[in-house]
Amino acid sequence: MNSNDKVKRNSFLPNFSHLLSPRRTILFYSLMAVLIAALFIVFILISIESQSRKNINRLTQNTADGVASLLKYDINHRTESLSEFVKSSKLTANKDPGDTRSGYEAIGWIDNNYQFSLLVDEQRIYSDDLNSEVHNSKWKKHASFVLNKQLWQINIVPKDAFLSDSHYRIMAILSTLGTFLVSFVGLATYTALFARNKVKVILDDRNKVGHLLKNLPGMAYQSHHKQNWPMILVSDVCEELTGWSKEAFESGDVLWGKLIHPDDYHRVNEIVNKAITQKTYFELEYRIVTKKNNVRLVWERGEAVTSILNKDVILEGFITDITNIRLAEKEIASSHAFSDAIVNSVVEAVITIDQKGSIKSFNNAAQDMFGYTLNEVKNKNVKSLMPPNYADHHDQYLANYLHNKQASIIGTGRELQAQRKDGSVFPIHLSVNEIQSHEDTMFVGLIRDITQQRMAAEQTRKHIEQMAHAERLNSLGEMAAGIAHEVNQPLTAISLFSQSGKNLCINGKFDRLPEIFEKVSQHSRRAGAVLERMQVMTKQGERQKEQVDCNVLIDDVVKLAEPDATMRNITIKIKGGEASAEVCVDIVQIQQVILNLLRNGMEAMQASSLEQQKVIELSIQLLPEILPHTTVKISVVDSGCGLSSSMTDKLFTAFSSTKKNGMGIGLSISKSIIEEHGGTIHYTSNIPTGSVFYFILPLVD
Repeated sequence: MNSNDKVKRNSFLPNFSHLLSPRRTILFYSLMAVLIAALFIVFILISIESQSRKNINRLTQNTADGVASLLKYDINHRTESLSEFVKSSKLTANKDPGDTRSGYEAIGWIDNNYQFSLLVDEQRIYSDDLNSEVHNSKWKKHASFVLNKQLWQINIVPKDAFLSDSHYRIMAILSTLGTFLVSFVGLATYTALFARNKVKVILDDRNKVGHLLKNLPGMAYQSHHKQNWPMILVSDVCEELTGWSKEAFESGDVLWGKLIHPDDYHRVNEIVNKAITQKTYFELEYRIVTKKNNVRLVWERGEAVTSILNKDVILEGFITDITNIRLAEKEIASSHAFSDAIVNSVVEAVITIDQKGSIKSFNNAAQDMFGYTLNEVKNKNVKSLMPPNYADHHDQYLANYLHNKQASIIGTGRELQAQRKDGSVFPIHLSVNEIQSHEDTMFVGLIRDITQQRMAAEQTRKHIEQMAHAERLNSLGEMAAGIAHEVNQPLTAISLFSQSGKNLCINGKFDRLPEIFEKVSQHSRRAGAVLERMQVMTKQGERQKEQVDCNVLIDDVVKLAEPDATMRNITIKIKGGEASAEVCVDIVQIQQVILNLLRNGMEAMQASSLEQQKVIELSIQLLPEILPHTTVKISVVDSGCGLSSSMTDKLFTAFSSTKKNGMGIGLSISKSIIEEHGGTIHYTSNIPTGSVFYFILPLVD
């Protein structure tokens, strides 16, 4: 019978398996079978009882009819004939020989299983048991006839002993047998359904195991522990692994031992036998030769079990092809060796860490840079390579990046401080990037020691400072005449006011002396301010950046440049100084840049042959023009002769100048100063004539 026939056969029964558990389903169907069997037994018992009642009723009625016939005949003939009939009757076996009753009194001996009563015209003239209520029994039967105008009636009922023997006892026996039969049916049904369900579970488990073994990347097997290991059972993957079919292995046509490479057979046999002796599992790698004579490397794991039926040793295990895995491992090992060689050849330190900050790799350059060996730092937190002020924030940086991908250092280059094994701190440039991995998040850091770079930068800065100082001195030297004139004016005024005060004292006009002294004081302060600005510009040494308004910077520079401008007949005009523009700068250096641009513009205007009002413009402009402002633009606009196109290409290059006696370092120094402050400096032509030099600085946030 196929599965479709089973489905059709079972479709006639209600299916409650989706509502109940298997055990409850079996119990439900068993109770259903018990109920059906009980109903069938009850039906049989009812039928038997009905037939028994009918038989007893029929027998009782026949007996009553027979007695009535006898009495009628005896009365019509002779009483002696009744006695003869009784003697000849087979039913008189129980008659007492000493009893000499005759006539209708002999009726009682016809059958002692019944009780009789005789009525004539409804008057009882005879009864077997006067104390018995025969007329109330449900088994009572009667027969009647009319003789000599008298109504004769015979009542007959079976005795209790007769009913007990012939009916009730039989029904009790049948009921007992029916109960046993119902119990047997229920038990048999439960056993059959349980066994059927067990078979279905076993078949389902076999089906699942079959699918599982089919989907495994290798061959599951059972084999005898005999020479060459004949197979009892193999999974379907055997054909993909060896080229031989499942039937070839299970029929014994192909032995597994014959497939093992001859050079590996002895080793495999020793390992398997040792595992069986020690009662442990065995695990090994060896080569096999496939049906097409291809050599494959396989991995096997198995264990010996003892058969329950015949106590034979059976091997069970799993075999899979690892040829490609081993080739991939060799390629990976070769790739790792190649990458390690590359990383170790890099002059910068290369360090990899996991998401917890633990160091996983530490190349040779890192070992030389920090003084640690790989074993000393492996699996330790990378904070051990940092000074305390950086180490305290490192874990928070990683946690923030892993949580919301907001990078503080990761993905960007940054200059930091590092700490060697001996405790010394040195500057580094660190670049960190994330390594994408399915298993874990890793980070790789490229570290470059910038100690020499910092020293070179410091030397360059000092050199630029020295050159800037020389440039300032040169500028002040060229402006000396104007500055001398500026200083000479207050000195002359002081001399005149002093002479006037002397004359007033001689003439006794002391009331005007306070006014004269105030004038002297004002001109002395004016001369002192000029000398102070010169002193600040000529001072050399370390300075710090300060927050200052650009308008203040420009005002101070204009005051310093005005004497020179007056001598050149040039007017300095300030434009756009209404808005506040705060910057954080080295005040002297920025003033030097503005002063240098002003002096260059005034020299160009003085050399120009154009006859017009000579005005040099100094402007302040916030950028962008819409809020929020982030930078400020300071421009110097002159109306001089301008620059040639060949000169603009090397304008900010050191030692390039259009002046006969110029050093050519003013604009180069200015460019270095502005860039050191995070800004840029530019040039463009002025229309219709002249030049525009401007620089852009970031505003204070």
